[in-house]
Amino acid sequence: MAGALPVLLLPLQAPPGPLARAKLSRRQEALAVASPAGRELRWTGPGWEGGGGSRRPALVALPGACQDFVWENFEDHDPTVDTLKLLTVNQTRELSVYEVSPKVRNCEVTLVHSCCEDRLMKLIEQKNISLAPVSSLRVLSFENSRAVLMLNNFIVVRLAFPGGGREAEDLEDCFFLDLSPQVLERIVDVSFCRGVIILLDKSGWILDGTYLAYVDVALYQAEGPDEKDPAILLPLTSLTVSHDLSVAVITNCSGHAAAVDLDLYFKEYPGHLLCKRNVDNLPVEQLKEMDEDDLRSSAYSMTLVNQAFRTDRSWKAHLVSLYEKTQRVYSPNLVADVYLPWYQHHLHLEHRDCKTHETSETSLVRDVAYVFSNAGRKDHKSTKERDRRWKSMHPGEREDGVRIECQSVTGFSALFTISSDSEGLTLVLWDLETQDLVLSHVGKNSFFVECGQDEHLSLILSEPGLSLVLFGLTQEEFLNRMIIHGSAGTVDSLCRLNGWGRCSIPIHALEAGLENRQLDTVDFFLKNKENLFSLSPACSSQDQTSSTTSDSYLKSVEELRPALDLLCLAIRENDLEAQSKHFSEQLLSLTLNFLNKQLCEVFVHMEELDENLDGCVNILTSYITKLRAFMIKFPHKQSSIPSTAWDLEEDVPGMQQQQKWEQLTTEEIVANAVLNNKLPEAQTFFRVTGNPAQKLEELTHIGLDLVYRSLQKGNVKEASKLLTNMGFDVMKQLHRICFYTSEQPVRDFLVKVLQEEDYFSDAEKETIDFVYQVENAYSGVSRANAENTQSRQRVKEKDPSDHTAAWDALLNCEKDQVHNEEHRVMLNWAQSWDRITREIALLPARSPEGKHFVVLASMHHVPRGFVIPSGLCFGHQFKSCDPEVLWMNLSSWHDWGSIRSWIANGPSPAGSSVNWPVLPAEALDRATLCSSYMRNDILDSLARNGVFAPAELEDFKCLLQRLAHAGGVMQHPQPVTGFSSPGGLDFHACFILYCLDHGLNHLLYTYLDYYRLCPSNCPVLGDQALHEAHPWFEFLVRCRDIASNPGDAEMIFQASLANAQILIPSNQASVSTMLLEGRTLLALATTMYAPGGIDQVLQNGSGGESPPKKVDAQLVRMALAPYPKLKAALFSPLTSHGGTLPSDVSLYHLLQALAPFDPAKLFGWQPANSFAMPDASSALPHFSCPTLIHKYAVIERLDFCYYLQHERPSFAFGTFLVQQLVKSKAPKQLVQQAGHEAYALALSLFHVPSVAAACVCFLELLGLDSLKLRVDIKAANVILSFMSRREEPQHNSIRESLAEKLTELVEGVKTAAEELLVCLEEAVWDKVERQNIKKTSSSARKQWSLVVQFCRLHNLRLNTSYLKECARSNEWLQFIIEAQMYNYQPAEVLAILPDFALPLQDHLRLAFERLWPPLPQAGGQGGSPHTLRHEQRPGSPATSDLFHILLRCQNQPHPWRFLLGETLNHRAPVLSVLAACFQDANVLHCLCVWILTSLDGSTAGDVTDHIEGCIQTHEWDLLDLATLWQALLKRQKVRTLLSGFRLFLKECEMRSEGNRPRGKRRSG
Repeated sequence: MAGALPVLLLPLQAPPGPLARAKLSRRQEALAVASPAGRELRWTGPGWEGGGGSRRPALVALPGACQDFVWENFEDHDPTVDTLKLLTVNQTRELSVYEVSPKVRNCEVTLVHSCCEDRLMKLIEQKNISLAPVSSLRVLSFENSRAVLMLNNFIVVRLAFPGGGREAEDLEDCFFLDLSPQVLERIVDVSFCRGVIILLDKSGWILDGTYLAYVDVALYQAEGPDEKDPAILLPLTSLTVSHDLSVAVITNCSGHAAAVDLDLYFKEYPGHLLCKRNVDNLPVEQLKEMDEDDLRSSAYSMTLVNQAFRTDRSWKAHLVSLYEKTQRVYSPNLVADVYLPWYQHHLHLEHRDCKTHETSETSLVRDVAYVFSNAGRKDHKSTKERDRRWKSMHPGEREDGVRIECQSVTGFSALFTISSDSEGLTLVLWDLETQDLVLSHVGKNSFFVECGQDEHLSLILSEPGLSLVLFGLTQEEFLNRMIIHGSAGTVDSLCRLNGWGRCSIPIHALEAGLENRQLDTVDFFLKNKENLFSLSPACSSQDQTSSTTSDSYLKSVEELRPALDLLCLAIRENDLEAQSKHFSEQLLSLTLNFLNKQLCEVFVHMEELDENLDGCVNILTSYITKLRAFMIKFPHKQSSIPSTAWDLEEDVPGMQQQQKWEQLTTEEIVANAVLNNKLPEAQTFFRVTGNPAQKLEELTHIGLDLVYRSLQKGNVKEASKLLTNMGFDVMKQLHRICFYTSEQPVRDFLVKVLQEEDYFSDAEKETIDFVYQVENAYSGVSRANAENTQSRQRVKEKDPSDHTAAWDALLNCEKDQVHNEEHRVMLNWAQSWDRITREIALLPARSPEGKHFVVLASMHHVPRGFVIPSGLCFGHQFKSCDPEVLWMNLSSWHDWGSIRSWIANGPSPAGSSVNWPVLPAEALDRATLCSSYMRNDILDSLARNGVFAPAELEDFKCLLQRLAHAGGVMQHPQPVTGFSSPGGLDFHACFILYCLDHGLNHLLYTYLDYYRLCPSNCPVLGDQALHEAHPWFEFLVRCRDIASNPGDAEMIFQASLANAQILIPSNQASVSTMLLEGRTLLALATTMYAPGGIDQVLQNGSGGESPPKKVDAQLVRMALAPYPKLKAALFSPLTSHGGTLPSDVSLYHLLQALAPFDPAKLFGWQPANSFAMPDASSALPHFSCPTLIHKYAVIERLDFCYYLQHERPSFAFGTFLVQQLVKSKAPKQLVQQAGHEAYALALSLFHVPSVAAACVCFLELLGLDSLKLRVDIKAANVILSFMSRREEPQHNSIRESLAEKLTELVEGVKTAAEELLVCLEEAVWDKVERQNIKKTSSSARKQWSLVVQFCRLHNLRLNTSYLKECARSNEWLQFIIEAQMYNYQPAEVLAILPDFALPLQDHLRLAFERLWPPLPQAGGQGGSPHTLRHEQRPGSPATSDLFHILLRCQNQPHPWRFLLGETLNHRAPVLSVLAACFQDANVLHCLCVWILTSLDGSTAGDVTDHIEGCIQTHEWDLLDLATLWQALLKRQKVRTLLSGFRLFLKECEMRSEGNRPRGKRRSG
């Protein structure tokens, strides 16, 4: 075995002074060190020094000295819990539980609970157990807040501390060891493992605590090959058992140790295994008062079976079970014939989880523990018997004061510590297979760190820190394993802590790092290699030394090539996967940085390069060139370096080409640099001069432009060299340019070059041939056809996914350039076209006389701008065309003429001018690309010819809908021939089933009669299951059978039974059933047609359940009791005393059994009917019979709304007059109410024009205005048309929602009117746009009048959308007409004027200011309260239109007074003249008002000062006229006064005086 290797893990300093024990918590999260003075805790988790951080661990000392301490162990570790628990026992046997928070800076330690000795004794006494004072206390385990304690070496106690719902400590279990006092006195050591207590007797016995087994060590030693004196065994001192209970190691007082193979021992001495029992003979008894499904019952049953039944059925428990099975099978303790472990009969061992490694932890302790916990494990134990002799653990002679302790035992080794004052601590590893000892001297001031039983780590805490001792490994093997199974960061930290130089990392470590995508491993590998290439500057001056160094350098580079090849391969493979792009980019960055650094090392330290160094440079450069191709695929980060020139004072390296490049252009410099591999110098030159080409992206772009120019010149050699030096794949880039270029010469040239290299695949070769065919087919397109193409409407297609720049360049040319022969089809375009697309593109080649060229839009991958002909010369033969492609082209262009010709002719007969191919039915579903309307027309035409789409043939309901448009289902010949449903039924059967499912009995009767179907030619008619499910269907079939065979009585019998089945649906139809149901006459009528007649039926009758043709004679006698003569005719009559029989049965008796012909109700007028009701009428009843009407009719009085709904307005008006208006006491209110109801009815049925017209007519007959109704109905229909066109499938729902809004409008809801106004505005504008009418035209204004009328009628603010549209278009005339016609408010009109152009804006503002004069200011010259104001009365409409005023005055009680008021409001004297024309008008009033309004404002104010109150309602008299007269004479306004007299007082003398000549008037 190799030696020991100490590895420093953490630089922790051991506390000074003597130490007792040190224990590491589970998962290596905290370290507790006990000394005689106290306890110390250290944090070793991630984040502290050694784990990647820089913080020092805190040291906390707790007062008092402890005798023992144990870390808590968890079965299920919760990662969210950051605290640990530590159980301590002091010298007074007091138990203390501390809570440790190791992840805080000061490592907080808190005492959470303590239990003294007295408290423990009280808990034991509560279990009715008497115990002497505690002399010894040993902690066996501390797990899940429960401690297992051993008191006085024979009492086992399980104590539960507070937590998990417990408020105080609880003694869960307590029992005595079943051992004699003599044996207990000899116990020297106790071991507790997996729930089993193992005791060591100093005399050589190993006992189980529950006395399951015992081991005689002396007997085991005696069976060895070299039997020795047993005295050497005594006295024994310690016992250590492996975690799998397979090996026990015992030591004696002389420093010797022996290993006992427990599996082998119990195999040899099975009688010593006391737990083995025969479970077959045990009585199986159930626990009393315990449910069988309870877990405790299952646990009890486990003790009585020989199979391991687990109550824990969780996935975790299942994994543990599988792990233990594998451990048993592959255990190194087993020989070739595998044996089960000795404790297989003990079914209650505790289970532990498998060892797992959490990759998220970064602690050095955890990484190293995981990787090397099983570092030296052997696959199997040697088949030879293990040596049973004692082994001395101390080399040489033993000194006094030497302490030997066994720390851990596994199936193949045992670890001992030897401590002495002179030499310190020594570790000894004993190999149980080879019996070899490996010693590792640690030294003084060091002590061993204990771990868990299942963690076999040799940790040492010494002055340097926390260390791990590895046995059987060298430093190289250790680091190799760490780099493979651990992480590169861990290895780097270990090398730094231990002062190891970087060793040679094997290439398989790099392979593992690349496979696991560990960039830190790759980085560590490259850093490990870069020191091998460093050159000393002093070596360059010595030739011989330099030559030797260069040879070594070249050799190192050659050795590095496999690693570089591996890196290049990984970059290339990860670059092909989209999800691995990021890893590939990072790997590329690491590799290029490494290569560039090596080149810098060469050129910095070596002035001249010899042949070897030049070879190294070439190797490194070749890899850089190879990786440069991947560099261009990654997105370049935006450079933050500004494009400014360098300061000339800076240390810039000189360049030989600088003077030459200063005379060249940027393109020439780039070309020279790329061709001569001077790209770095060119970038430096561009940066010195501040040229934007210093950026790599710009430089690459210029280089690619140069490549394309070389190809345009036909210089492929220069283009290839440019691409090679820029890091591109030459053939790949030439192929890319060939497929994406739009220039024909360049494309043809590259096609030729690539064909010579055989670079094209077979699919690409087909694409190239197709493109040439397309170009030849379209080479003769004229400019007229090209211009005609632009006028055709283009259907949308899927946008191309990439390379849009080339397409945009083609689409942005002039129209005459688009169809120039220089612009051809890109190969990339045609590469994505499928077979159908290519066939459509080649259709012109088969129709050279096609006249029209249009944009191909039906195919997905055809770019915009590519054109094909749609009109085909039908005189040509299309027999060779693919019919699906031809159909697709014709349907996509809605060429109805050609499609109709194809449908009508079908496969063209001989001599036809058009040779159409056969149209496959599958093309109707796949290749019909027209609109839904035309598609239906096509399918209807095909259906008339007997051709149906496969999709409709699969859906019978769709097939019936198609037949309904193509002549129906009843045609000669049958429209669908050869039809077969998915279930194998023909058309007749499917239609019959459809009628049965939908209850179409009348249609089915007609259908059967039309095709003369019967069960013989249509088997589905005889299906008994259908007869039972639909009795009327059976009756229909039986009746049709009678018609086909009238003389067959059997048919009539079966039909009668079918009829009875309808009448008696609850039972099976038979003669007996009819009799039992009381239908005697029906039963007798049925038996008349039975085979053999009624006699045969009665003779063959029998009791019980009889067939339909048989009946019990006794049942017939009982049923015929009401009919004595009929009974006497069938049976022998029994008469007595010569009495006579009653009357025979009549026809009415026979009809009585038939439900449709009840003689009590239908034949009452016939005197022979004895069943007639007493009050039956003697006349033949009819529907207008008063008695029937009085008894059965539902009488409903029809009002005018009924007639309006049935479009009869005159009847509605007459009904209203007769029923309501004549009897009404308030006729006007009733008329208004009727008009309102008609208005509501019309709006609820606004979509029915006849009802709306009837309601309008009704309103006019009532004398009411119907304008509001007509406007609302028209608005509703306009809105419905607009919304239905936008959402066609939801027409009904839109109509219903609109009707609800109109109902709210009738109820006067303001919001409903506003919402309808918004919809009406959108609908009107949409209608104007669809009619291609200018929005500001007179036609648009007429349509817009509907919106304005709607606003006026519903008292809404007038909509100004039309005015705004006119203002934006500078249509001032339409603006003025609209504003004046509908009397818009001045404020609304003036607010829209800014939308006009500036000149028009000013003109219109002046015009409208004159039209609407401003209001007089308060306190001005006209401040009199009686001054005439240009304003309206409250409640009067804001209008100044003359005709509106005249119309409104007619509705006033005194029209002339209303006109006089409007005269004063508008200062319009002409209105007073019109007022005087009324017969009852007061001329004096009119004259005074005329004079007042003819004066100016100031004069009018002076003459009305004496008037009190409102001037509009003032009663004018002669005094007022005299006042006006005097005022006018004072102001010399005689002509005004004379004009008034002349207008109003025609007989006045002053009027005649005013007519005289002026000269005569003076003389007078």
